[in-house]
Amino acid sequence: MVAPPARLELALAPTPILKLDRLSRRLGVELHVKRDDLTGLLESGNKVRKLEFLVGEALQQGADTLITCGTPDSNGCRAVAAVAARLGLRAVLAIRGERPAEYDGNLLLGRLLGAETRYYPEAELECAPERAPESANVVMEALAAEVRARGGRPYIIPESGAGELGALGYVECAVELSEQIHHGAPRFDTVVITAGTGGSHAGLLMGKQLAGLPGEIVSVPVTAPAERVREAIVRTVGAAIQRFGFAIEVPKAIHLLDGYQGAGATGANDEELGILVELAREEGLLLDPVYTAKGFRGLLETLARDPKALGQRVCFIHTGGLFSLFPFRDRLMHLTQ
Repeated sequence: MVAPPARLELALAPTPILKLDRLSRRLGVELHVKRDDLTGLLESGNKVRKLEFLVGEALQQGADTLITCGTPDSNGCRAVAAVAARLGLRAVLAIRGERPAEYDGNLLLGRLLGAETRYYPEAELECAPERAPESANVVMEALAAEVRARGGRPYIIPESGAGELGALGYVECAVELSEQIHHGAPRFDTVVITAGTGGSHAGLLMGKQLAGLPGEIVSVPVTAPAERVREAIVRTVGAAIQRFGFAIEVPKAIHLLDGYQGAGATGANDEELGILVELAREEGLLLDPVYTAKGFRGLLETLARDPKALGQRVCFIHTGGLFSLFPFRDRLMHLTQ
């Protein structure tokens, strides 16, 4: 059992809570959004909260190079590149897939921020822990060996900041939300978040117990099957209890809204893009196509079937991803004509 590393103050927090007035009237539910897309450092969304702890540990270990992996349009990779540039560190990004003919979205931003980018066949780089972590470990350990051979000091960050250390970012988010409620924000019946690896959901569940956050925590898996996400959440909470000595329990029930994985981690279908356009025009709020639009679709369809399914007051945590819009420009232009 060890104490968590010192948290770097990278995020612009607390992030605001915005009521979606017109959508609330239409659905018959009081719907709010916690704007974690506004955490700063190129609007790094939920990743910067996780990196406050991961990079905090990296600096404690004397690292000068951050290594991570992801898809070509990974928010996590772009956030690591942004934090590295902010702190004067090097970043090495292992990207799943072929080098594109031209850079766009998060991949372009990573390059602008000075990150070194390597490309690997998908079979060699299955990054997320609920899939095949051993392949990513082999690739990133090889990159770390290269850094050491050049005299550098590497620190490996799992894809999306997954794991018990990154999850502490959303323990802090739960504490922050609890304090906002104490100071006048609505007391939410349910807090909804999109789930990739499940780390943010795990952090909120831990924070609910540690900070007394009211309401249920619900997530919408958008990349992996629900059972894998559920297993990852249980594993992450258990690892945090063992590593940090938290006096909490692994939740017996983990509430997921399943069926919204759609086109996977890099794609979006017309229904998700349509919701993105509709919300932008109705509330002036932008989602990203491959992550938050799928999560928000799960929330909207749940409320359309039963407006009281999640209680009268619901908060959706917007975890960012604005720059993922641009690779979808052609399809979005078609939808807006």
